[in-house]
Amino acid sequence: MMKGQKEQELKFDEVYLDANLFIYASIDTEEIGKNARAIIEKVKKGHYKAYTTSLTFDEFIYQINKYNNRETAVEAAELFLKLENLEIISTNMQTIIKMIEVYKETNLKPRDAFHLASMKQKDIKTIISSDPDFDKIKGIKRIDFTKKQ
Repeated sequence: MMKGQKEQELKFDEVYLDANLFIYASIDTEEIGKNARAIIEKVKKGHYKAYTTSLTFDEFIYQINKYNNRETAVEAAELFLKLENLEIISTNMQTIIKMIEVYKETNLKPRDAFHLASMKQKDIKTIISSDPDFDKIKGIKRIDFTKKQ
């Protein structure tokens, strides 16, 4: 095997994980939840190098607390932070400026514009999300975990 081939085989897909993936994985016992958990397993195993932001973390914990209780939310938060192959993208002034640009140029809601700005910060082209609004964004591929892959 040639050196270039070996390097190519070691390459993994970089993806951005939307909050709804974590929420469904935690609270849904049906097919969608199973699909979400399967994606998270792929992240753990290194099939994906995953990114998200602190807003995802906030939204996730808020929803777990809302549907369960504070103790369950704390446990979920601790598991979230231990997820291997997940990097939380730092937010800075440039991210916020980019978010405003994205918000002006698209029909995305503010939080989704923030997610897209964070993706652009890391040059990530794929988002794993149940939100079809991302389908309208040129240059972005959405993997819909609500459908069987």
